[in-house]
Amino acid sequence: MIKEKTEKQELSDEQRENRIITFTLIVLGIISAISVIFDAQIFGPESIFIDDPTGNSFIDGIYHDIPSIIRTCQILFLTLLLFVILSILGKKITTETHFQTAIRLVVSFVRYAIFIVAIILILSAWGVDTRTLLVSAGILGLIIGLGAQSLIADIIAGLFIVFDGEYKVGDFIVVDGWRGTVMEIGIRTTKIKDEGGNIKYMNNSTINAVVNQSQDLSYIRCELPIFYTADLESVELAIKEYMPRIKDKIPYIVNGPYYKGVQDMNDSSVNLLFLAQCEEKDFYPARRALNREIYRMANEMGIQIPYPQIVINQAAPDNGFSEKSTAKQKREATAYVYDQAYESEGMEAENSN
Repeated sequence: MIKEKTEKQELSDEQRENRIITFTLIVLGIISAISVIFDAQIFGPESIFIDDPTGNSFIDGIYHDIPSIIRTCQILFLTLLLFVILSILGKKITTETHFQTAIRLVVSFVRYAIFIVAIILILSAWGVDTRTLLVSAGILGLIIGLGAQSLIADIIAGLFIVFDGEYKVGDFIVVDGWRGTVMEIGIRTTKIKDEGGNIKYMNNSTINAVVNQSQDLSYIRCELPIFYTADLESVELAIKEYMPRIKDKIPYIVNGPYYKGVQDMNDSSVNLLFLAQCEEKDFYPARRALNREIYRMANEMGIQIPYPQIVINQAAPDNGFSEKSTAKQKREATAYVYDQAYESEGMEAENSN
């Protein structure tokens, strides 16, 4: 109920904002239309606002400023109208493509440019010498620019990101350990949303190393620790027998899973590595499902998982698969390992998560 109420409130707020914008456009539009019709009477040497109708300096001063006020309304009408058009265009662009991202960035630049031009025109309407202002602004901009190098770097980096195609809106990327979906690429920042709904804003110039998971399938990995006393070939034959069942039980997996062999030899265990590939959007459920099935395989096939331990002096216990494999089993296990290596060529642990 609370969530539904919040959504309704947000919707009403948006409608209220749209109504205010519409009303403002109508009022400014009417003023602009009337001013165009009576342009000669309002502006120029024959303006009716040149005379002093009351003799009161304050009231006559306001009377003389009416043409500037009307010109300001015209500029505001055109500015607001262009903003509305840009907003509509931004909402119409919904396809997740490189073109969409570039258009969004261009729209952001155009919006800022319109705002700056509108300010200059309004100042000009009030009699401000904009040429002197622009020269002063150029000098001031140079001074500010020296202290705003990071801002300039962000803008340039944003352009390179878009036009080099490093990533686009909708892509799954990993930046400095932060994994999420690109929601927006702005002039200065990139907005990324993770699986938990958290949103992170990153300055474009600080995004140096990006892993774009959407350009290819994502890797998932699982390590199964076994006892040092376990016979490796016997374990590998048990894995060979069980592995086809795992693929059938995990619909998220596109390629694999593959048994890659011995990954690590730790203090208490020998770790066996399994890799698979899936779509990035299925990464987390696929990883959980693979971990679950590998654990079930260990239980069903009698592969015991060791606990971290320190043994001072003790006879080796029977921890499963302690019986030595035959020569035939060794050959079969070795052949299986090589077959898996061939089938999963190019898939390495360094690419997995």
